[in-house]
Amino acid sequence: MSADTTKKRKTDRGDSQGDNDVKISEGGRTMAAVLAKINDLESRYTSLQNEMNGMKDKCTYLENRCDSLQRSVQILSKESKWEWSVPPIPLSYWLDQGFDEYYIDQINVFLNYIKEYTCQLRSGKADYIHLSFGDESDDTLLQHDDILLPHWRELANALQLYNNPSSLNRFSVYNIQLTSSVIDMLSPALYGNKIEKLILNNNDFVHISEGIKFAVDIMDANPNMKNFSWDYNQLESIENAHLVLDAVINHPSVHRIRLESCLGGTGYEALRYLVASGKSFELIDFDKNDIQTQGGTAIPDYIASNPPLEMLYLSGNKLNDDDVILIARSLQENSNLLELTLEYNNLTDTGAGALSKAVYDPSSLNSISDCNHTCITNINGYVPIGLIDDDDGKVISSPIERRGAKIYRLLSERNEDEDNVQHLNLEFNNEDEKKDNSLKLVPKVLECVQKYHSCTTTSQGYEHPLSIMYEIMRGWKMPELYESRAVIKTVDMATK
Repeated sequence: MSADTTKKRKTDRGDSQGDNDVKISEGGRTMAAVLAKINDLESRYTSLQNEMNGMKDKCTYLENRCDSLQRSVQILSKESKWEWSVPPIPLSYWLDQGFDEYYIDQINVFLNYIKEYTCQLRSGKADYIHLSFGDESDDTLLQHDDILLPHWRELANALQLYNNPSSLNRFSVYNIQLTSSVIDMLSPALYGNKIEKLILNNNDFVHISEGIKFAVDIMDANPNMKNFSWDYNQLESIENAHLVLDAVINHPSVHRIRLESCLGGTGYEALRYLVASGKSFELIDFDKNDIQTQGGTAIPDYIASNPPLEMLYLSGNKLNDDDVILIARSLQENSNLLELTLEYNNLTDTGAGALSKAVYDPSSLNSISDCNHTCITNINGYVPIGLIDDDDGKVISSPIERRGAKIYRLLSERNEDEDNVQHLNLEFNNEDEKKDNSLKLVPKVLECVQKYHSCTTTSQGYEHPLSIMYEIMRGWKMPELYESRAVIKTVDMATK
């Protein structure tokens, strides 16, 4: 074989491998282009899907609106001039049913409200309407009777025709039985974003599924609704609880939810499901739901994540000391929670003390400064020192003011025993610090006395600031201070 032939073969092999490199490179570019095309198609598909869902929502809204207008036309076509025409129910009717005078009085109050609200809605002149039926403070259940249906019908027709939804703020029904016949009247009349707050409490639904559907349908039909309450209506199962919770979670505006005494043994699971949804809430009320965590940490973990939640009500459950100790620790990571209620749980002084110290730890000035000054806690009916009231009985709104009030309270309590100086020496003396640095704290402490006294009121029984300042100036570093002329002027300014 000649050298030329060998060279040619090598050249051929080299050229062939170079061709493969080009093909692989071209293949890579082709694959990248295909992937880019797929991503583009997926993006367009998602966009079209979202657009289609939006169109479906609009179609649903328009269909409901058309149905609503059709119902309004049907009502108006039967009326030439409206006036209240439902005859009163005679007293003898209720007596024959075996009801006592108190119950009959409650029924009559309820019927009077139906008539009053119906007339207001029909007039169209009401500027701001709260439709509230039943006695919130009395758990006497008003049972359904078919003789009430004409009254409900007049109310439903008035709601249907009411054309000023911006002034209809609340629809609430307390301790009144709602049957299928009543629900069928009210449901369509409440469509069309007419209400911001829906309250259904202790309504003794014959079939709980009907009650749940009623609540969910009203939420879906009122996208501006902000508050939902479902107290003392037993949900019976975690599946039913999820139906209600999903409606709240998926609603664009509901950020306040009350589910008091309706979850039974599924309370903790339902609460964990709600807070794990990632939705922002302002208020969560899970009072009286037999919540017991069995060592779970969903509640303290949620608080420590510092959500926008401002009010969390967990009274009347089965939380124990271990739960509350973890909750107390989680408050150190939270700056949004304003109210936390935990009274009537399975707590001892250990748990109550841990929670109290989370908002007011009098161990030292530094420990108080490090407390949570946003939250106001309530344990077994006792409000810890974190709740500072002014002369009007209102809670001081600013966390900075609360912090100042707590610090002044500690100085005042120590002044009663005349041991401020002793505590200040223990808290601020440090052998490693230079003498001058320690002395510089004196005017700052004196300034705090004057400054934080303004965060309190004389009605709280605190010591006068002059008494506290006199005690401190009489015994804390005064000889050393007046040896150092550099800080005398600062002290003079602080005491003025």
